[in-house]
Amino acid sequence: MLDRLDFILRIRLRGRPLVFGAAFLGVLFFSLLLFLLAGNGKVVRVLFFPAQTGRGMVAEERLLPRHRIMEQDVAELAEGVLLGPTRHDALRIFPRGGSVLSSLVHGRTLYIDLSPRLLVEDPEVPLRGEDALTALARSIRFNFPRVRQIVFFIDGQLPHFPAKKNI
Repeated sequence: MLDRLDFILRIRLRGRPLVFGAAFLGVLFFSLLLFLLAGNGKVVRVLFFPAQTGRGMVAEERLLPRHRIMEQDVAELAEGVLLGPTRHDALRIFPRGGSVLSSLVHGRTLYIDLSPRLLVEDPEVPLRGEDALTALARSIRFNFPRVRQIVFFIDGQLPHFPAKKNI
């Protein structure tokens, strides 16, 4: 094998080898600079899901695409929560098939519109209505501390849930 590669030792560069080395180092430096400025386009986000055993929430880290616009980052995070957990000890917050229709940040308030599919009863989902939206809000607030208030819409309408009965 090495006897086949000995031709590399016999190659002579005409001109200045220093120019090739400088060009290589220039390209290497430029690519390193782009990586440091733009990153790899991914960011680690923490999503919260109901624990399978007992009460409480479990955290799950995910590598999500990074966008330059906060509304897109929030929508990406919410879509990750809607997809459900990858951990075996966590449960879904919403039924399958839901999606984020739109999101808007105005000042420190986030307006997020979700599809009506999220209100369908599902035996796999322990949280219902307002509790599910509160769980989604927890993930959003943890990852975006700039957001102070979250206003949820379901298909463009403010959701109305029946009042909880205290026993």
